[in-house]
Amino acid sequence: MASGPSEIVLLCAGLLVAGLVSGVLLESWDDMSDAIDDRSKEGLEDAKTKASLVNDPTNIGWDDTDKIATIYLQNSGETFLDLDEVGIFINSLSLTVQVADGSTTWTPGSIVQFTVQDNTDTLSFPGSQSENEVKITITVVSTSTGYSGASTVSEEVRLVTE
Repeated sequence: MASGPSEIVLLCAGLLVAGLVSGVLLESWDDMSDAIDDRSKEGLEDAKTKASLVNDPTNIGWDDTDKIATIYLQNSGETFLDLDEVGIFINSLSLTVQVADGSTTWTPGSIVQFTVQDNTDTLSFPGSQSENEVKITITVVSTSTGYSGASTVSEEVRLVTE
């Protein structure tokens, strides 16, 4: 035979535990929802971030003495790009990148002139133009929202020594 007060105590304890568990589950669900929302916004910013090489890929001037080339890039995406976050690699060698035309913002559709320089003195292209065919990889980062997107493009180009 069960006593009434002990059943009420057990019922109250069960309700308290159930309330605590549901509170933890709701908090976890909210955190997961926020993480999915952030991931979605980051993906959207990635989709809006894009740059294109505007130079003639068969004729990019390369100063073999100073190890410098001029590259023109267009913001072909839908968001502002960060002029200080441009990475350019030639044959997997990281080059120093500087804005050459005085641009301060990089809006969608605009073209910016950059100089790239090999400070390691690794790139050298003596001889025929067929030896100057290289792979250029360009990475850009967007800055228009609280989320940043990134885009990378790789192309085969020919550097023509000046």
